[in-house]
Amino acid sequence: MIQTIPSPRPVFSVLVAGHRQQRLERNWFTSESGALNAEQLQSSLQRTLLSIRSVAEQAFHEGAEVYAQEPFSYRLLTGEASGIDSMAALQASTCGYSLQRITPTDRQNTAASSAEPTVVLGMHSPIPDQPLSQDDYSLRDDLALSFADLLVAVWDKQEPMLIASGTARVIRSALLRRKPVVLISPESQQGRPVLMLSRQASLTEARLLELQTLSCDTELLLRFFSPVENEALLSNALQGWMQLLLVPFMPAMNSQSVENKRLQQIKQQQPVLIYLYHWLAYLFTLGRHPKPVSLSRWLSGAYLWLLVMLSPPERSQESRLLDLLTQEPHGISLRERLISRLHLFCSAIARLNLTDLKASLSPPGAMAGYHKVIPRVAINNPIKEPDLAAMFNWAEQQASVFGRRHRDGIWMIYYAAAFAVFCAVAGALSIWPANLPGLLMVWAVFEFVLLRFIVGHVLQARFRDWHGHWMSYRYLAEQLRYLRIGYPLLVLPQAFLQPIWSPAGKHRQAQLTSAENWLLQRTLVAEGLPLNREAAPRYHLTQHNPAMIDYLRQVLDEHRHYFALSHHNLHRDHRYLHRLAFGLFFITFLAVTLHFFVKISWILIFTAFFPAWGAAIHGILNHNEVVRMSSLAGQVWGKLSVLSEACDDFRQRAAEHEPVSAQRQWQQTQELRELLGTLTHILSDENMHWRSLNRHNQTDLPA
Repeated sequence: MIQTIPSPRPVFSVLVAGHRQQRLERNWFTSESGALNAEQLQSSLQRTLLSIRSVAEQAFHEGAEVYAQEPFSYRLLTGEASGIDSMAALQASTCGYSLQRITPTDRQNTAASSAEPTVVLGMHSPIPDQPLSQDDYSLRDDLALSFADLLVAVWDKQEPMLIASGTARVIRSALLRRKPVVLISPESQQGRPVLMLSRQASLTEARLLELQTLSCDTELLLRFFSPVENEALLSNALQGWMQLLLVPFMPAMNSQSVENKRLQQIKQQQPVLIYLYHWLAYLFTLGRHPKPVSLSRWLSGAYLWLLVMLSPPERSQESRLLDLLTQEPHGISLRERLISRLHLFCSAIARLNLTDLKASLSPPGAMAGYHKVIPRVAINNPIKEPDLAAMFNWAEQQASVFGRRHRDGIWMIYYAAAFAVFCAVAGALSIWPANLPGLLMVWAVFEFVLLRFIVGHVLQARFRDWHGHWMSYRYLAEQLRYLRIGYPLLVLPQAFLQPIWSPAGKHRQAQLTSAENWLLQRTLVAEGLPLNREAAPRYHLTQHNPAMIDYLRQVLDEHRHYFALSHHNLHRDHRYLHRLAFGLFFITFLAVTLHFFVKISWILIFTAFFPAWGAAIHGILNHNEVVRMSSLAGQVWGKLSVLSEACDDFRQRAAEHEPVSAQRQWQQTQELRELLGTLTHILSDENMHWRSLNRHNQTDLPA
């Protein structure tokens, strides 16, 4: 069954952060007009949220045909502390936002409502009766920032020599991720809140490196911002940000762009025979048939077609993103299924694998072997994740389709090259049926057909970019797999934390850097904070430690089994195919030696075809990086085995400390997050090495 395209949901998320009530009263509301200042701040926050919502809604309308056909949704993330958190929570419904909270500790005994979805981290200081450190609060802020498109920060700029407040630190984190930041800050000359917006052109690699590595103070942070006089001007300034965040694919939808015109011209280019047919039809019908394009125009198009086929240009990230969002899912055709069965059949004979040989001859639906997929272990975790599952299944299926096309294509062109040599030898020896009257050139025709197939298949694979689609969908599937592993404890892979754009060119225009990362981060924002599977409004991380220990154990067992089997299969395949290639070259050596003493014409089959066949096997092994893939799978298997032992020790220690205190629960949660982070780090490194090995293995002509 082909998975339908899971269109991204039109969800926009804003994180509101700022100082607590005590600091606001000390630095803002100190004059007799304190109540007025508080009202000004609340009014400014409300107008700002309304302006942001309006610009986001406009962007969603522009990209409505790409997004899922459902009402636009606007989400406000904040905490449960006094001050700005409480003020933002009160404004959420008024401004048209649904409210989600993430809090370091459970504050149900306060005035905060427990009706809205809330993630409770359950933090506790390791020292009894001690408050949480600023690092603890920054962990909460960084996690919340991962689920937000934009940060609204209420900051008084009153920092010591280096920034120390949580508000300043989350502003710094947002800038490092190139997320837009709207500052609401008091102006000492006027005594009222003013607006500032981060500038896209200021977020260069050099400036971000300076922000990340050097000491950060108030002046350094403010260098990234420009003042905005009022909310109307803020809306205008935010339009560029919203285009980048929500609809970066809009330039690719312009049919008159240079890139789209070139692609359309290539698709409309007629083959030689069809072009000749249209001219003959036009001439013999005396003009009743539509006149074809002129010869000069056709030759110009053919030249462009040949250049693109030989060296396909790299498509823009905006165009690739539009393809990901709108391209109909690909399935396996009957022709591809037959080719895959033939591939498995020949590989099984070469590897002397009776199981795969039977599978290649089995009824449809029972074939395994080369494209075997290991069944997933049924894993239950304490959260709901419907959108993540749908997106993962779609990416996994598309990666399997394009991966099969690429691997089967490599196998076909190398074997076709070997049999083209056989046809040349058979033609030279006049092997049947070339010895029959009128069939002298039959082997030459077969050789031409094989060579034409090789060239045509390579050009088609490169132009349709089957290899590139395979790499893209595999990256999406693996990153979503890692996200699903760590999502219950908010352990996020690096792909969900990296900037998705960068300023480029002389004028530092913002450009999308990764279509895949944009889609991944949009999926995470649309999914939002984890929700309890039992539909409880508050999701406590620390209350699910026993379930998460079992969950981690199941995930580890599944991946250890997969990489162990992958290492075994790849090592076995390499050993058998290497032996076959060695046997072919050894037979060739014997045939050449025999040829010195015995003149036999048909010995040319051994001296020409067998080396070509052995070279084809060697080319397949090298192109698919079988040896390195086997070694990589073995290394990952070893690392996961060590991690599995550590997980067993952790589970044993956790069982010895029941029942546990709140401090101990948070410590266990932190240790679980570290174990999950180590697991996703191991798998991410494996995927990175896999991509580096396969990135440049495009379909190419055999040597």
